Amino acid sequence: MDDLNNAAAELSRWAEDLEQKAQRYQELHAKMTAVSVTDTSADGRISVTVDANGSTTAITLAAAVRGMDPTAVATELMACTHRAQARLRDQVTGLVHDTVGTDEAGEAIVGQYSDRFPDLDPTSSAPVPPSAPPAAPAAPAASWPAAPETPATRKPDRDRVVAPEEPSDEDMFYQRKSWLQ
Repeated sequence: MDDLNNAAAELSRWAEDLEQKAQRYQELHAKMTAVSVTDTSADGRISVTVDANGSTTAITLAAAVRGMDPTAVATELMACTHRAQARLRDQVTGLVHDTVGTDEAGEAIVGQYSDRFPDLDPTSSAPVPPSAPPAAPAAPAASWPAAPETPATRKPDRDRVVAPEEPSDEDMFYQRKSWLQ
């Protein structure tokens, strides 16, 4: 009988723990939906805001952007986005550890954000790719017939005659017939 009472008490504690954990995860969800991060370029011309999913929700361009090279604008937009996403990852990591601790589910959330938003390469402002497994050996070249090499010119090749293939028996069968028949 004593074992039965201990089992009931254990089950009650386990249910209480689950309920508390569920409340902490609901609190984490509420906090995470409110998170957004904004990053601005060093010169203050470009600003990007990302939401809790890392999706861009706002881009602000100052009037001074008009004279900039479009490639430079695009590069800075991407750099601001990557920096904002990296800061988002850090904020989410802090929220998870403060709210639910370091349990398995919390670490899975942190791991997902770390995979999606890696650290930035300081030399190029581009994300550092996660370490990839070694590349597979190159497959042998397919035994396709090689196309004749023609020198690249801008003149049309008027000597080359292109004709459609002769229709097959199947093509002739379905010619002028509905596919519904």
